[in-house]
Amino acid sequence: MSIANLKCIVVDDEPLAVEKLSAYVEKVPFLELQQSFTNGLDALQFLKENETDLLFLDIQMDDLTGIQLLEVLKKKPYIVITSAYSEYAIKGFELEVSDYLLKPISFDRFLQSANRIYDKISMQCKNEAAVSAPETNTHLQNSAAPDYMFVKTEYRMQKVLFPDIHYIEGMKDYLRIVCPEKRIMTLTNFKNMLDMLPDEQFCRIHKSYIINLSKIQSIEKSHILVLNERLPIGNSFRKSFFELLEKLRLINNK
Repeated sequence: MSIANLKCIVVDDEPLAVEKLSAYVEKVPFLELQQSFTNGLDALQFLKENETDLLFLDIQMDDLTGIQLLEVLKKKPYIVITSAYSEYAIKGFELEVSDYLLKPISFDRFLQSANRIYDKISMQCKNEAAVSAPETNTHLQNSAAPDYMFVKTEYRMQKVLFPDIHYIEGMKDYLRIVCPEKRIMTLTNFKNMLDMLPDEQFCRIHKSYIINLSKIQSIEKSHILVLNERLPIGNSFRKSFFELLEKLRLINNK
């Protein structure tokens, strides 16, 4: 998989939707449109014979729906669902899609999704290179990593510095990013948020909370104190939380 150029296909039974998404792809320098399809069966045949990096996929199609296509695919590329119906979102994320775009899809929302996937693939490639590279190069690679991300809030993309984040709280369909001077609401899920955050700086401690490890004030058996707020440690997250603290040598339980 190339960092510089992500191959992608568009599948939608509405010709106008295919035309619009294909035009969006052409605008993004790191996306390369391999093929577009107006039915799932032709797309499935293509994917059996060809590899792609990214699939923009409609849900409701005749003969073979987007969900059915995903269920039969043995080797899945990164998937972005494009649909006019929000009720399929849960099923989509159960199938580990990378994003869910509701029609009508604006270009800025499309670009946000493409950038997120590009950044994730780039980070994977950097991590693989770091494993195989000499240890002396590791610090140089890590020091080049950005210390910020962009999240969509209202009608703009908001820049958020990682050091400013104390914790992130789930609020139904939204996440609330809590900083000392502001609170930022963004429409996304925990999986996508964790994909953007540095693994060794942030940790999920509860089904409703992600915390910045450097902002922890104190740790109790079932709670931590962050920004003077007592946040619960979920039973299913406790082990991985304390294992990460040990791995980073922030505590020693021996």
